[in-house]
Amino acid sequence: MIRGDGVSGRGTDRIVIRGASGWWISGVLAALFAYLLIDAAVRAEWAIVLLSLPWMGVVLLGCWMLLIRPCVIVAPATLTVVNVFRTHTIPWHEVAELHVRYQLVVELTDGTAIRAWGSPTVRPRRDREADVSTSHRSRAFVGVVEAIDHARDDVGRAPTGEAARTVSVAWLPLLALALAVALGVTAAGLLL
Repeated sequence: MIRGDGVSGRGTDRIVIRGASGWWISGVLAALFAYLLIDAAVRAEWAIVLLSLPWMGVVLLGCWMLLIRPCVIVAPATLTVVNVFRTHTIPWHEVAELHVRYQLVVELTDGTAIRAWGSPTVRPRRDREADVSTSHRSRAFVGVVEAIDHARDDVGRAPTGEAARTVSVAWLPLLALALAVALGVTAAGLLL
């Protein structure tokens, strides 16, 4: 479920925050690719279908890796930053500051900075209590930090010291991408 405020994927113990544009861009691409494949199949151009199917898969997988996979996951004990290839799981007691400069930056207590590629730039509501001295440009990028604070309040706060910081690499999407490229090259070699 994606709401207009950029918060999606509500679970019982975590909240996933990601930009909503990745879903509609992927949907439009998938619909376009389905139309093209159906058109080629109706015309009995099976070579075109076999040649284009792996490359369409590469484009959709790339779109998923760049636009849908990156997100920020707020849990009671940890903040998880999911980027294109790496996933950082950070205990809350190691988070020194959250700030936004075109993307969310998580400053850790040891001085390390982790950039979140998939955090949306959620615009806060305009109400009468907003600080009028703050420029429009700087207020536009504050919303994701506020969304994380609200999400953390929603999921609750765990006692400190329960989790350890981890970094993992997503090998499965890379393998799927390599397999799709290999299938595309093989199909091109066999059919052309």
